[in-house]
Amino acid sequence: MKIHAFVLLLFSVVQCHETSVHHTNIRHEASGYSSNYVWKRLVDNGPWKPSYNFQLFSIRDTLWSFHHDGAWYSADGMQWKESPLLNAIHNHGFLDYVYFRNAIYGLGFFKGNIEQYHFIPAIFKTEDYIKWDTITLNSNLPARYFYHPFVFRNKIWIIGGERDGVIFSDVWNSADAVTWLKVKDSLPFGRRSNSQVVELDGKLFLLNNDVWSSVNGLDWQKETDQIVAGANIFGYAAIVFDNKIWLLGCNRNQQFSSEVFVSENGKQWTSEAAPWTPRGGIAATVHQGKIFLTGGKYGGTPGQPRFVYSNDIWTLEPSADNPRKQ
Repeated sequence: MKIHAFVLLLFSVVQCHETSVHHTNIRHEASGYSSNYVWKRLVDNGPWKPSYNFQLFSIRDTLWSFHHDGAWYSADGMQWKESPLLNAIHNHGFLDYVYFRNAIYGLGFFKGNIEQYHFIPAIFKTEDYIKWDTITLNSNLPARYFYHPFVFRNKIWIIGGERDGVIFSDVWNSADAVTWLKVKDSLPFGRRSNSQVVELDGKLFLLNNDVWSSVNGLDWQKETDQIVAGANIFGYAAIVFDNKIWLLGCNRNQQFSSEVFVSENGKQWTSEAAPWTPRGGIAATVHQGKIFLTGGKYGGTPGQPRFVYSNDIWTLEPSADNPRKQ
């Protein structure tokens, strides 16, 4: 069955964007990684509208941006074309896409805001990146939002999330994105919303203000109480690159920043200063041996009451003197 009425109007607009490349080294006197990596600004303005809480994927040697307004693709992150693929899940701030078994799946449909919304447990799938197929309109996908699905051991997993002010402390997984099974409840880290989960060396790391790890997704142990001692951090994108966990846009104590935190084990973290503007809600992925980053917003603070949204595109890669380059 094809995707229903709210995404039937497909369109195809080709847009390319070229710009010069700007080079800026990470500088932070306390960091152990400063001389080993370099940020490069590829594009001042991507072809999509400046925004936040959308997603980047690296799929079959192609970089994909799944934005609120549609999807764009590129081989190098500089020249982009728009796909006819529309945004099936609708509100990226509440639900995510996930790459699973050589396809992109959209888990659920969410329209509205936290006060008034319409949720459908529909499952969408695309393998050709031209159109969506509606696998089902009525799966048993947990009716919740503010979680980030991830793939582990050939299944899609969900941890926590919330609905109508209720925050959950459970684990669900699915082998087909349609039939979901609750595999654990009352987790030791308690109720969690907006947790980020990454896999490093076969171990899962669940990241909020603290860090927990698991080798099976069911049994968890605490790695550290606080990623940043004495501070509450928020709004970052977590990604694994070069055998390290990177937190991009690590804002703290209600202030946005361009700070990055890096860890090899989830316990000890070092800080990096990045050259891009302060922001949270970044889209990032690893593609062609580099981190690609775009999007984000900052503002709503006394010093910056107006929100500023981004669509510039950056990469992070090992520098010439990084042993990894040898």
